Amino acid sequence: MSILSLFLPVAYTLIQILLLLALGYWLARYRGWNYSFFKNLSKFIVKIALPIYFFVRVAKTNILDLQKGLLFPLAALLIVFIGVAVSVAVFRFIPLIHKEKRAGMGMASFGNSAYIPITLIEIFPVTLPIIADKFGLAIPTLYVGTYLLVLSPLLWSVGNFLVSGSSDRIRIKDFISAPLLGILSGFAVVLLRLQPLLFNPELPFFHIYKALDRIAPVTLPLIMISLGSMIANLSYAKAENSSGIKITAVVCFIRFLFFPSLFFSLYFLILKNLSLSPAQIWVIFLEMHIPPATNLSVMAVQAGNNENTVSFTLLFTYIIYLFLLPLYLLLFLSLPGILQ
Repeated sequence: MSILSLFLPVAYTLIQILLLLALGYWLARYRGWNYSFFKNLSKFIVKIALPIYFFVRVAKTNILDLQKGLLFPLAALLIVFIGVAVSVAVFRFIPLIHKEKRAGMGMASFGNSAYIPITLIEIFPVTLPIIADKFGLAIPTLYVGTYLLVLSPLLWSVGNFLVSGSSDRIRIKDFISAPLLGILSGFAVVLLRLQPLLFNPELPFFHIYKALDRIAPVTLPLIMISLGSMIANLSYAKAENSSGIKITAVVCFIRFLFFPSLFFSLYFLILKNLSLSPAQIWVIFLEMHIPPATNLSVMAVQAGNNENTVSFTLLFTYIIYLFLLPLYLLLFLSLPGILQ
């Protein structure tokens, strides 16, 4: 399949993402939908919709898929470690005060590992059905879930420490989020071999599952609308001085140049020759081509530290990412062995 034949499906995928983001941005910025509404919407997504989404997707998988997913906790650990190591090395040469360097390191090391990957996993098959045939939907979602088992605790501990400057002792409950509980519930269905009970239409469990499955499809558009509203709120923050521009430049270098270059190098040197499934390669690609985690802004605001710096950098990295995303997707889909 040529790059030219992939261009329109990739463009149409981007259009869907942009329209949903734009709707959230427009409502928050120009229609006066207040912050409390979107805060409650975000709470619904995190506490209800996303756990249900992960549960219904993961519960459809099998033991073999789950075993293959064990690669991703290790991948999350390695990617974060590499991000921290590279950002420490780069920020040593950037003239910034210590707390700003730490904030930059947090944004360079931790990506939006849930929202962006599952958005592309869900949207892309609509415009390019071969993606669903090649990678599937439930299995990549399972792999994103196993990735988050390690990434989420690291984000709320190490990421929070870097961005907020908080050195408070991390509590166990900080590691347990509603989406993780949804993922673990899906794992339990697979590991305890409960699928015959869950998917038997003669039993009530099947109809409960089908009700939950009706909620899952609305999760994606709600996530994008909520993310658009967050970007609209971020746009009010301005860099206090040139430090915001320096931090943004370094974060863009690491997240949008270093990690993508590392992925494509690893693909030709290592990944292509390993017995990894197409879905595994797809999720590794997604997790190495994402902007910083928006939760870092929440951490900075809660701590009252680095709010402007984090908001400024997040705003511009997401704008830049929207322009780079089609290029990343085209390069990935044109790799030998991906769609062939």
